[in-house]
Amino acid sequence: MERQVNAQNHPGAAHQGMAMQTIRHELRTPVNHIIGFSEMLLEEASDIELPARYDALQHVVAAGRNILAAITEILSGSGVAVRDSDLLTLHSRIAPYLNEINTVCAELIAVAEGEQRPQFAADLRKIAVAAGQLDQLSSGTLLPSDAPPPTDAPANSDATELEQLSGHLLLVDDNAMNRDMLSRRLERLGYRVTQAADGRPALNAMRATPFDLVLLDIMMPEMDGYAVLREIQSDPDLRRVPVIVLSALDDMTSIVQAIDLGADDYLPKPYDSVLLKARIGACLFKHHVRDMEAQYLKRIEHEKRRADDLLHIVIPIGVALSVEKDFNQLLERIVTEAQQLCNADGATLYLRTEDDRLRFMIVRTRSLDIAMGGASGKDIPFPPLRLYDEQTGAPQHNYVVANAALTGTTINIIDAYDTEDYDFSGTHDFDTRTGYRSTSMINIPLKDGFGRVTGVLQLLNAQDEDSKVIAFDEFSAQMLQSLGTLAAAALAAYTREQKLRQEISELRIEIDLVKKQREVEQITQSSYFGQLQERARQIRGTAATAESADSAPSAAQQRRDKGSELQKKVYTIGGQEIHVREQGPPNRQTILLIHGWSSSWYAMSPLLTLLSERSHCVAVDLPGYGESPPLRQRATIEAYVDLLAELIKEISPGQQVVLVGHSMGGMISVTMALRHTPLVERMVLICPTISGNLSFWINTFISPITMLERFPIASRVVALLEPYMLSVTDRLMRPASFADRTVIKADDYARLRADARRPGQGRVRAECFWAMRDNDLSDKLALVTTPSLVIWGMEDNTVPLRDASLVDDLLAGTDLQVLARAGHWPQFESPERTRRHIRAFLGKPLKLLRVQL
Repeated sequence: MERQVNAQNHPGAAHQGMAMQTIRHELRTPVNHIIGFSEMLLEEASDIELPARYDALQHVVAAGRNILAAITEILSGSGVAVRDSDLLTLHSRIAPYLNEINTVCAELIAVAEGEQRPQFAADLRKIAVAAGQLDQLSSGTLLPSDAPPPTDAPANSDATELEQLSGHLLLVDDNAMNRDMLSRRLERLGYRVTQAADGRPALNAMRATPFDLVLLDIMMPEMDGYAVLREIQSDPDLRRVPVIVLSALDDMTSIVQAIDLGADDYLPKPYDSVLLKARIGACLFKHHVRDMEAQYLKRIEHEKRRADDLLHIVIPIGVALSVEKDFNQLLERIVTEAQQLCNADGATLYLRTEDDRLRFMIVRTRSLDIAMGGASGKDIPFPPLRLYDEQTGAPQHNYVVANAALTGTTINIIDAYDTEDYDFSGTHDFDTRTGYRSTSMINIPLKDGFGRVTGVLQLLNAQDEDSKVIAFDEFSAQMLQSLGTLAAAALAAYTREQKLRQEISELRIEIDLVKKQREVEQITQSSYFGQLQERARQIRGTAATAESADSAPSAAQQRRDKGSELQKKVYTIGGQEIHVREQGPPNRQTILLIHGWSSSWYAMSPLLTLLSERSHCVAVDLPGYGESPPLRQRATIEAYVDLLAELIKEISPGQQVVLVGHSMGGMISVTMALRHTPLVERMVLICPTISGNLSFWINTFISPITMLERFPIASRVVALLEPYMLSVTDRLMRPASFADRTVIKADDYARLRADARRPGQGRVRAECFWAMRDNDLSDKLALVTTPSLVIWGMEDNTVPLRDASLVDDLLAGTDLQVLARAGHWPQFESPERTRRHIRAFLGKPLKLLRVQL
């Protein structure tokens, strides 16, 4: 036997499955009251610290949740009919829970009345009434259509008088107990709540009052929630308000329909209080973001209008200022254009001095025919204004011009005689002596590109078309601020240009001095000059002294002869021996030459003759290469850099050095410039390894060998096969290292590869191969501040040109020279061009290189 429930009697009926939905909705509504009022009473009891006996409400909450679970389990179908057997099963399942609820409520009602707590007793009776209604519905003695209509709660007449808290919410529900329960909970959370009992009153309230959020029920007698959502979406003014649907309808179809109609969220009743609070907060945040977006759009439109004005009025003035080359005319034009822009009668331009004063540069008052400073040729008798008190050092914010300079803000004064914020005694004294009346005043700070205030432009007495004094309006203030920015930029550009001209003049003097010094050195070091010196000594001295001078070279000549020879030396740094080759005068600046991977000092030998003419050259054998013993620890780029830094401190104490690095030596040089910047004056990088990734040739034929050499057992096998491998790699490395058309001597190539044949060098070569990969400098080049010359072979197949593009893009102020018909060894393949570029780079004064950098 089945009992048909007529879904058509319910105003919310919209589809075939509404019969089952209707009975579930009617059953879940009192469950919502039971759980909701119980949780609210528990919160209130906790807030006012009531006795522990009220904790019995926890059992009521648990019973309510068990009833909800039973309803969901037993009435889970979506058919049009509800069977009596389902209701009987449900009633028998929930009867014990209903009895427990009634028992707890009866006991606590008596306690509350005895303690004079009428509101508690009223809420407990609501729970008991909901339990009784649920008992009748589940037993079949009360049909959903026969349920007593809820009593409307009085309208929130005090809503307009409530203080705006964290959001104004509209609660729409036809059930008075639902509204009472939820509104009390929301107000406890700090929200302002307005209630509506049906859809139509809710829409009227939304059109009359701006709400931040709507909490909407679906099943209502006159206008259901779906119809309300349609109305909201059709009205552009209402569409901006977010909506959360709270309904006892928990099937997926109802949820999807509500979301499709524009609801922002959906929560089934009874809802979890924590989840409801989180959803409300999220929706209010989205509403706030939408309001901010609307404000930003208005601001963008305002800025667009302002940009149009700037484009047609202020920017042409700025262009005219930027091309002005005479300083006084530039100042004059700034003041004149500002006066014309807002029809100001008076103007004064101040510039900030290095001792924090504002110096009068131009004073203009048209009505008094006053023109001082600038292009007028007349001196300004007024002393500079101090920004800080001479005795205490306190900032002088009491003077309007000083305050504009100190704070960097525009200050607009409507009437200088009607304000007590600033000291206008000087202005009043000027007016008394001249008969003038200073009224409106605006002070515009002039800021450079770093935001520093370099001056202040003050304008007096804006005038309308009838020459009547008016205040500076907002539009005029914006235009003047824009003009002030352009004026500050023009002044900064002029100052930079003059400074650069001065530096160039000083550089020319320095270059001339260096040139003259070199000419003197060429003369004094010539044989003819030596003969003249010798002749002078012969004339001054005796014949015996002259004969002695002829037979024995001087000490200075001995030092020169010794410096011109290539000498082999060994330095010990922290217990580590470093073998070097030195050449050149020992009292000159040191140039440290660093070879690359699988090489030795000989890789830098073509440069020694050139560089040692005027510098003290030191070509190192890195530890593990040439004659230097390997490091005690694993070889890394940082270990080499720190070791060489200590070597520099020993051979060139207190004086910067020049680094010349090839291949891996270039990577060591750049890392040195980053880790030990004060030691390095400039760098010459020849085919430097930057990313650490070598060419396809190297990775294909060398990488596997280096991987084996990292392991002790495999390295011994590799050592046995090393003579055969080297003959193969010699043939493979030559096309990878040298250009096709390069003619390099066989002896030079054999000498370059000789270090690879040294016993035990394979382990160092393997460690350094992986050390370069671990020291990728691509992201660090932009941090290098050392002037650099980079030379690259166009046909370099060992460190390809992709690293050269990194250097050109990221290494600031670099002089990149790419040599045609050269590969990885430009110093051997194209020695003359390589030396010419290095000679020109080393001949440039350091100050000029710094300017380029």
